[in-house]
Amino acid sequence: MLVKVTNNGPTRNVSLFSQQNLHLGTDYATKDEETSYNSSNNYIKEFNAQTGSFAIYKNLNSQNQLYQTGNQNQTPVNYLQSNSNLNNSIQSKGDDLVNGFENKNIQISAGQSQWFGVEIGLREDGNENQLSQTVDSNAQTSLQGSPAAILQQEENWWQNWHAKERMPKGLNSQETQTYRQSTAVLKMSQVREKNEGYGQVLASLIPGEWSIAWVRDGSYSIKALIDSGHYQEAKEALNFFLNAKTKQNSDGTNYFQKNYIESNNTSAPIYGLNTKLSSNYLLSVCRYFGDGSEDSDYNDNGPNIEFDGWGLVLWVLDDYINQTHDYSFLLNNQQVLTAQQWISRKQQIVDSANQGLTTAKQTTVTAKNTYQTAKAKEEQVKQTTKTTINTATGWIKRKQGIVKAAKQTLRHAKTAQDKQKAQAWLTAKQAELTKELNKQNQVIDQAQQQLTTAKDQVKTAKSALVNANAQQQTASNWLKVKQAELTKEKAKQEPIIQENIKSTNWYKITTQDADLLIELANKQNGLIQPDSSIWEEHWTPYSVLKNAPARQQFAFTDITAWSGLQSAADMAQKLGFNDSYQKYSQAAAKLKTSILKNLITTEDGQQIIASSIERKGDSQHENDGSTVEAINQGLVPSNSSLAQGMIASYNKYLRIQTGSTPGFMRDQDGDLYDSREWGFIDLRIAGALAKMGDRSESKTLIDWMTSQAQNNYYLIPELLDYTNQDYAGSVPMGGFGSGSYILALNDYYNK
Repeated sequence: MLVKVTNNGPTRNVSLFSQQNLHLGTDYATKDEETSYNSSNNYIKEFNAQTGSFAIYKNLNSQNQLYQTGNQNQTPVNYLQSNSNLNNSIQSKGDDLVNGFENKNIQISAGQSQWFGVEIGLREDGNENQLSQTVDSNAQTSLQGSPAAILQQEENWWQNWHAKERMPKGLNSQETQTYRQSTAVLKMSQVREKNEGYGQVLASLIPGEWSIAWVRDGSYSIKALIDSGHYQEAKEALNFFLNAKTKQNSDGTNYFQKNYIESNNTSAPIYGLNTKLSSNYLLSVCRYFGDGSEDSDYNDNGPNIEFDGWGLVLWVLDDYINQTHDYSFLLNNQQVLTAQQWISRKQQIVDSANQGLTTAKQTTVTAKNTYQTAKAKEEQVKQTTKTTINTATGWIKRKQGIVKAAKQTLRHAKTAQDKQKAQAWLTAKQAELTKELNKQNQVIDQAQQQLTTAKDQVKTAKSALVNANAQQQTASNWLKVKQAELTKEKAKQEPIIQENIKSTNWYKITTQDADLLIELANKQNGLIQPDSSIWEEHWTPYSVLKNAPARQQFAFTDITAWSGLQSAADMAQKLGFNDSYQKYSQAAAKLKTSILKNLITTEDGQQIIASSIERKGDSQHENDGSTVEAINQGLVPSNSSLAQGMIASYNKYLRIQTGSTPGFMRDQDGDLYDSREWGFIDLRIAGALAKMGDRSESKTLIDWMTSQAQNNYYLIPELLDYTNQDYAGSVPMGGFGSGSYILALNDYYNK
């Protein structure tokens, strides 16, 4: 923490106090805290010997430094209030120990300023030497200059980081600031310590309550990082998911899998699903601790076991691959990657040859049609030419007959006068004959030329057809050769792939995630087995409680599973794994059919997707804002009547009726948490509306959340109060807050 002190008065002497009060007791609060002073490195250490948690406090301005730790009336603030200086005393142990520094009697002239600050380092593994080095390294920038240098260093770092950011065109200034703050929240939410937790993204930052890494929230954070161009952070978050530790039994099986998912004990409190899975699942059924190990929270209705995250991770992994073409992340074994690249090259050649054959066939069809057209035209021209020549010849013969008659008349003329008349008539008719001959011979020549042209066109078309057939045969032969080469290459490379594929992320994400989603399909209705899902309704079945919260067959889980299987198919196709592509695309199609068959219901004359099978048909409880993901993920076409019906139901049953908000509650379950306005739901509905072409309503929701953020340090909350829309819940929220804001703006401005 840093502070700039400016002297606006005549007194030059200034004493500056700071107080730090982390809670590091044995009860993870204030009990039995301990403190010490390290004179060699000039810092206060607050710690707890039992838990290993400790903090280091280092003054960034050592000028006239005093320090003190204590509790009750011995705290630094008590000394300040009594106008006393700190006394360099350390209370070694006590409840709620408070730490502080004083820079005593610093000379600051009137109108001048000076910077002060305290660096705080925190670890939970007892490694004081490592933390001390880190704190000291960071402090040198200040101690060798001014604490202001640390601020400048931090500002420079953020400017450089944001400079790489991808932002939609057209954002106004408030949206730009909120977008940048949102990406900053996601960056700050990502664990950077080089241990098993590295890369995980917390659901909220402190002081938000949800400062732990949920699979679901993390997936939306990753999607936002991808959309904003921060691919490295997205990759590191995905890498965490693919390598995090699941909670396991002593025999190496997954704890929640064996004891709940696969258990055939269907009675309380286990309520087993009796669903056998082919391998240990990869992704947590809920969330992760900071050390990267799996966690799930319990209440009287059991743990939260959620399958929706399994589909969401496949969704964002596919999006990462589509945006970056980083296939080496999936095939992260050089032998597999190289082998698959060889197959892909051969496959590309075969695909090109296939396209060449298709083009050749199309050319042949065109050539054949051209030839047939030319032949038909030739026959037509022949008939026309024959008719034309016959007609022309007829005209000539008529004129010749007249000339012949005129000659005969001349021969039979007796008198000179008759001969003169006959000769004149003959001369006139001979002239007419000559004229007719010239005329009709031209007609005949033109007709014969047309016939010659038609014959030439037939000849040309026939030649083109012969060439097209030859080219088609060549293309067919080329394809066969290349197919044979592909078959040979596969025979060579596939054993290498099979031998090494198990070490790849692709193998993990398919055999321990995508395949398990297929296996989780309920045999009766084809939907995913009941789970706790997005709203974390715990494990006791709805059939037992007869009310929510309870385990159900939730639409959200089915929607995300469908999206995940579609994504797995897309990745398989890009990698050239055709069998996997067929498997996952067929499974996705089957699940979609089950969703549309079993979860669609009619409400107020319009179709909607019900929150769950259990709530379907109950208009007082079947509406759930999370089903909007069916539109956002593409399961429900954005131009469909079903999409329109879903939006209409949100407006009627989920829109907040108090205050001035256009926003929505999450569902109809009725408690305070459910009934408050959810930023995530507002922004995901905004995204769906943008996809549906309703830009006005989409922008209304975006503007509403932007205006709220503008008055709250550009942060996006979990909730807004039901009556006055004050921020509530965890702030700032990660994937469900900042992440969903980034997605909404990209959905709106990139459409």
